[in-house]
Amino acid sequence: MRRHRQIALLGFPGVGKSSLAHHFVYKQFYNEYDPNIKTNLHYQCVIEDEEYDLVIVDNAGSDQYTLNHSDFDTSDAYIIIYAIDDRQSFEMVSKIRDKIISTSPTTRIPMVLVGNKIDRKDERVVSTEEGRLLAHAWNIHFTEASAMNLEAVKKLFEKSIYAINYLDPTEDTNEDNSIEKHTNEKNSSSFRNGFNKKQNGNLSSKDQSSKTICIIS
Repeated sequence: MRRHRQIALLGFPGVGKSSLAHHFVYKQFYNEYDPNIKTNLHYQCVIEDEEYDLVIVDNAGSDQYTLNHSDFDTSDAYIIIYAIDDRQSFEMVSKIRDKIISTSPTTRIPMVLVGNKIDRKDERVVSTEEGRLLAHAWNIHFTEASAMNLEAVKKLFEKSIYAINYLDPTEDTNEDNSIEKHTNEKNSSSFRNGFNKKQNGNLSSKDQSSKTICIIS
């Protein structure tokens, strides 16, 4: 039986949400986006012998759209992104998390905090330790990434998928109550290149979707 999983990318405008999503799907760095378009990227995935339909919701919009879109109560996991060279984007993540919690029907919410744009280390204004401490206080996953580094991009999506399975009461999980430990034990898995990329051309200017297939082994 194929399982459906939806992951929402949230963050201040310009932190690299679209670049992360598109590099993961198409294996190419994506540096341009339309702030008025919400993109759904669809995958058929095999994860440790389990089949999944994975949907990545890329909310590339404005502040108001980021905090009020309709996907807060329909996503299975949330990747909250800030840019390490943008202090304001880091301050925004607490508001985003509060919005997720206030709209979620459950207290078991898989989340990953991501410090993006580590390729701009000379312009860093948010330290790795600040991000790590905040994620630790929230008891969620943390990682830093660059949308230009495919392996780092794969890692953050991998963390979100395992976070979903760890917090899902229908899944068999490790009894250890450390979410991060559980994920790290699974990180030997890797994403192979996607294939069968497909664009849907009959979508409105406000919502675009694409499909591909990946295998996690």
